[in-house]
Amino acid sequence: MTSTNSANLPPAPKSLLLLTGLLSGLVLLSAAATLVASVAIPARPVWPLIGFEVLIVLAGVYGVLAARGAFAEGPGLAHACVSGTIFAASVLGFLGSTGQIGEHGLRSWLLARVSLAVSIGLVGAWIVLRRTPGAALVALRGATYAAAALGFAGLLMLFDGQLKPAGSGSGAIAHAAASAMALGSLPLCVVFALLSLSPKADDTIPKWMRIPSILATPAIAVALLVLTKGAMGTPLTGSAEGARIGLLIALAIVLTGAICAGTHLLVSAFASCTVLPGSTTDRALMGTVTPTRGATSS
Repeated sequence: MTSTNSANLPPAPKSLLLLTGLLSGLVLLSAAATLVASVAIPARPVWPLIGFEVLIVLAGVYGVLAARGAFAEGPGLAHACVSGTIFAASVLGFLGSTGQIGEHGLRSWLLARVSLAVSIGLVGAWIVLRRTPGAALVALRGATYAAAALGFAGLLMLFDGQLKPAGSGSGAIAHAAASAMALGSLPLCVVFALLSLSPKADDTIPKWMRIPSILATPAIAVALLVLTKGAMGTPLTGSAEGARIGLLIALAIVLTGAICAGTHLLVSAFASCTVLPGSTTDRALMGTVTPTRGATSS
């Protein structure tokens, strides 16, 4: 994106920047409290946690600067960097401290910090997606398909296909997150299938092909969960085991398509917001950065 086109892009709404400042301020306060606790509570300072909290302080400062308009040419990228740093440093700090400061567990702390990081990232995404009508819905569809693939893949590869979270610490948090992604994406897939029936929906792909492709993931996933009672990795007996294997293979096939479609939709949604409709750059990039006709109906 050229500097001229950057200058022509609509500025980020002040309300969203104010929200970014508020969230970044909460991050700074939590980082300051964590630094003090890491030194004052245990017999020895928790140095891994302290080191990552310093990074989070820097990320919080950048978040405040972004809220003040310091990165007006790339607010989305600025928010992504701040959000990603807070998320990664919080998780790594949690692991480096073995999930506690002295006798105090950090699970709730981690959930709160991750929530702040995700919130900042969503604010940045909305700042970008609001530039182009319909881009947010395309991005939501892409995120839904990607979440379904990542959620079920995580459950099957990391947690033996068990839907119900178990254990403690970071493992339980990751397990719960994978389960939420897997289950939460299924009803949204059904919603998108219903939306494809709208007269305004792109008819490049016939409805008789589009709807089954969208509903394949929830149909196969629900059948597998019902058959195995939420224990997808546990072998069954007789014909039930053959059905379980067949459903696992079918699920792997549809999830491969889901992650590809989800990635394409996310890239298309954000790429369509990098230029203004009708601008010189828009005409030059037409057909290369805008969503491919029919592809967004995946």
